[in-house]
Amino acid sequence: MKKLLSPSLALVMSLTLTACGNNNDSIEISEKVPSDDTSQQEPAGYDRELVEFPENYNKGVNYTTVNRGNVREELYTSREAIEAVQNGQPIPDGTVITLEIYRDEELDEIFVMEKRTGWGNQTPKGTPRNGDWQYQEFNADRSLDYDEDIGRCFSCHANEERDDFVNTLDEMKSFELENFTGSKGSSTDPQIASIPTEHWNVRTVDDNLKNQYGILPGNSLLENEEKAGIIQKVLLTIHFNQET
Repeated sequence: MKKLLSPSLALVMSLTLTACGNNNDSIEISEKVPSDDTSQQEPAGYDRELVEFPENYNKGVNYTTVNRGNVREELYTSREAIEAVQNGQPIPDGTVITLEIYRDEELDEIFVMEKRTGWGNQTPKGTPRNGDWQYQEFNADRSLDYDEDIGRCFSCHANEERDDFVNTLDEMKSFELENFTGSKGSSTDPQIASIPTEHWNVRTVDDNLKNQYGILPGNSLLENEEKAGIIQKVLLTIHFNQET
C-alpha cells in the first residue's frame, strides 16, 4: 500500500509547489514591470505643498467681505483678475484668491486657491476636478495646515462650475475698481488722492512758512501757518505716492 501511495503523494506535492511558485513569479513581475495600459494606472499623489503661501496678498484688491455670525471673511485677489471678470474674460492663469477667516475678530485661518495651467491633473483621487484650481489651508501664522481635509474644498467649489469654480464671482463683477487705491488700511485717503492736481503749482516752502500764501496762490483758506503746513504735507504725500 505504501508503494502505491507514495508516487501519488509526490505528484500532489509537486503540483502544489509549482502553483505557488507561479503565483509568486506573477506578483514579482507585476510589481517590477510597468503595464502598457496607462488607463488603469492610478493618478499621481497629491502634493499638499503645491499651493504656496501668497506673500503680500493683502496688497491686492480686497473685493468683498462676508459675515457669518462670529465669522468674518476678507477676500483678496489681483486687479488683473477683477478686470478680466468684469470684461467677460476667463479668470487669468496664475490668479490667486486669498480668504482671511476671522473668528471673534481674531485671524484664525487663511484659505488660498490658485489657478495654473495643467494643475487640474494634480487633483486628489476621489475628488471632483475644479478646472485648473488647487486649494490650500494655512494657519494664522502662515504655516501649512496639514490637518485640513482639502477634499472638502474641491467638493464645495465643484458646485460653481458655471462661475469658474469661484463662489464670489458676482462680487468680483460688481466691485468698483475705480475706488481701489492700494492695500486695505492704506493711510492715503482715496478722496484726497482723486483730486486733480495738474493745475496746482507746488513750490518749496521754508521752515518758517513765511510765505504761506504762496503754496496755492489766490486761495483765501490759508489763513495761518498750520493750515499751510497741512496742505503742503498732503501735496508732497500725493507727489511721492505717484512717484513710487
